[in-house]
Amino acid sequence: MMFKPNYYYLVAGLPDLLLDEGRVKISLPEMKAFFADHVQSEDNNLITMLFRKYDNKNLMNLLLKNDEKFDDRGNYTFDFLEEQIKEPDARVLPYLMQFINNFKQGIREFPDISLENELETLFYQYLLTLDNPFLKSWFDLKLNIANVAAALNCREHKMPSENELIGDNAVVQGIIRSNARDFGLMQDFPEIEKILHAWEGETMLDREKSLDLMRWQWIDDATFFNYFSIERILGFLLQLEMVERWMLLGDQEGEEMFRKLLNTLVDNYELPDEFRLQYVTRK
Repeated sequence: MMFKPNYYYLVAGLPDLLLDEGRVKISLPEMKAFFADHVQSEDNNLITMLFRKYDNKNLMNLLLKNDEKFDDRGNYTFDFLEEQIKEPDARVLPYLMQFINNFKQGIREFPDISLENELETLFYQYLLTLDNPFLKSWFDLKLNIANVAAALNCREHKMPSENELIGDNAVVQGIIRSNARDFGLMQDFPEIEKILHAWEGETMLDREKSLDLMRWQWIDDATFFNYFSIERILGFLLQLEMVERWMLLGDQEGEEMFRKLLNTLVDNYELPDEFRLQYVTRK
């Protein structure tokens, strides 16, 4: 059985890394770079998966020549992606190579959906090959939330949802086949009730905050029994991403999310006995 490292000091030190007169001190890209220097290479590969969506976005903008700012939260640089668009090679992940080649040849894997959703579909197919249960479950949750949200939007505007959905799992099939309030998904996807409750919010901002709180609680639950593992670091990065987004959307909401993250870190870790004395001495 392969040894799974625990990052006791790294997780215990996260509150100090975050705080600077009560505000977030380190940005998401900086924190990502910090972890790259402090975790094992296999675990760092898992961290990069959290930032693939920015690679997808950057690639799409370059392919379509959209005049949008390059997002530096991705793993690939602007120059690297431009090089790959000219001639993709093994340095880029397989799903991106496939998409680039298809785009250049005018081939559509899923012609009934948008190009953006086609890339997302290839991305989620690739994610199914990951061997980390936390990441697979997280991306599965994200996909299901996104599909249900898309279906509810379509329902509100009396539009068909088939071409707005990504993937083909039990949630997608339920959405397509059922006109019930919960798309008949209560058994296969019990989180549907929380999404429906979020949809009762008066504004899109209210809805998104409720969905983020749902995601946040899922991360806390999923990392409860492996608090010093790479899963806790992955969860921390996901929660930090939420904090940064809410700070951009509004000071009050951002502060609430930041305090929630900080309190989680401070209240929920306890060093094993053999490490506690060393940690206190180092402090």
